Amino acid sequence: MLNNILFIAPSNSIHSHKWVNFFDKQKDLKISWVSFYKKDSNIDISPSINYYELSNHNALKIFLFLLKLIKKEKFSIVHLHYLGKLSYVTKFLNIKNLIVSPWGSDIKLLKKNSIKYFIVRKILNSSDLITVDADYMFPIISSISRKNNLNIKRINFGTDTNFFKPNNNHKVFNKPIKIISLRNLEKIYSVETIIKAAKILRDKFKIQFKIDIYGDGSEKGYLMQMINKASLDNFVSLKGKYQYSNLPTILNKYDLYISSSTSDAGLAASTSEAMSCGIIPIVSNNSENEFWMSNNSGYLYETYSYNDLANKIIDFINLDYESKLKLFQNARDKIIDFNSYENEMTKMLNIYRKYNESN
Repeated sequence: MLNNILFIAPSNSIHSHKWVNFFDKQKDLKISWVSFYKKDSNIDISPSINYYELSNHNALKIFLFLLKLIKKEKFSIVHLHYLGKLSYVTKFLNIKNLIVSPWGSDIKLLKKNSIKYFIVRKILNSSDLITVDADYMFPIISSISRKNNLNIKRINFGTDTNFFKPNNNHKVFNKPIKIISLRNLEKIYSVETIIKAAKILRDKFKIQFKIDIYGDGSEKGYLMQMINKASLDNFVSLKGKYQYSNLPTILNKYDLYISSSTSDAGLAASTSEAMSCGIIPIVSNNSENEFWMSNNSGYLYETYSYNDLANKIIDFINLDYESKLKLFQNARDKIIDFNSYENEMTKMLNIYRKYNESN
């Protein structure tokens, strides 16, 4: 019997695309996808997916559309990815086998006693299964909903380690050192910490280096002013957006990857992708990052501390080649062992098939 799955997920997100695309390739699955957001122009959706974009619809129109679609298609599973814009309409639908995958910001930024908190709790309680991508979310989900750990599964988004891989195993490190950041230019990612660390690298340690900051966001103007005011134009560049398909090629030009985020859910996708290419990570010490940097897979620095970040960069520079090469290998191995896209999606596939068999 064909497993007929409806994904409700934002199509402006590469994470949604990667997830849905994996299951579209399974011959025993029929996939439909509803998005309340306008599709990202860089994302192509397979013609075999029944895709519905409701970005211009109000809540009532969305409710009526979903009501008609679910009644017509009789989905074996509805998988709600994220608890954001207009997702609350699912609470008023009679959905059999509802799986919910709240994203980290959906849960971490909830304010207790708010309207959104009430809605999220209702949706979680009406679900049959909840998936998370970080262990610390288990008690948070349990405290919001009536679900216990039997109703919550850890499924990471995963990284395609065959796509994100080193150019070769004979790593040559750049002189001067080249550093990349891929987090968006928003306050939560504290990209200014990187710029302040760059000033210390130049003024105190007097080294040559190049930091390229990719991404876009509301802090762009402020960060440009910081760079210009500190006369760091020859050391730090804002590179803007990038094509996701080009990311492995971009990453392989660098020695170090920095994530200055003040808060993550599980492992940030860009951190995982950099590590899968063997790029040595230096990340802020919060969320689950301690696990991902363990076993000599990378460096942690104190969140917000540009002094500590600068010192960690110097620690790496001072390593001998063999020690750097070991870090390079360990970073990739960590992702292969614990965050493989193929492995994580296969876990989810088994869950889908189990629900289908029970129908």
